[in-house]
Amino acid sequence: MIYYCYGSAHSSVISAAIHLGRLPIDRVPTKQEILGLADYDQVESWQIGTLFFKGHDEFGNPVYTLGLGGEQATAKLALVSFLEQAGLDTRDLFFNQALPHINRYAKIGGALSRRYGFVKFGRPLSAYGIRRNYGDLVSFVQKVKREEVRRMRGTAGRN
Repeated sequence: MIYYCYGSAHSSVISAAIHLGRLPIDRVPTKQEILGLADYDQVESWQIGTLFFKGHDEFGNPVYTLGLGGEQATAKLALVSFLEQAGLDTRDLFFNQALPHINRYAKIGGALSRRYGFVKFGRPLSAYGIRRNYGDLVSFVQKVKREEVRRMRGTAGRN
């Protein structure tokens, strides 16, 4: 399970936290709950392309976040190709793009904080944006989890 976005600092981190039950699904978290996540708004530009393990979900599946930068399709293809060349089975990789599920406030805040170094202004603005679109993020993660269950049932039938 891989949640990905531009820099692996905001939308993918929030999505993974919802997936793992670290953020609520029945209400909008407070600004402090969002900013209190150890990995929220923390990834540096040089870490784009790094898989970050976040934990195992209730099905035992590992959950990761990944920033793919501006050329996401190319970067994703390169990662999968590399893993295949290393002899790993990539059929069970489940990529989920989180970026479309946040609004411009979160995107601008993220860019201000991570790209331009204006953390004092960008971090709270990104959290404000996340809170405004939180229901969409929850719906996205719930859809991903439903698909995860479908995929597990399909895989179980083949064994």
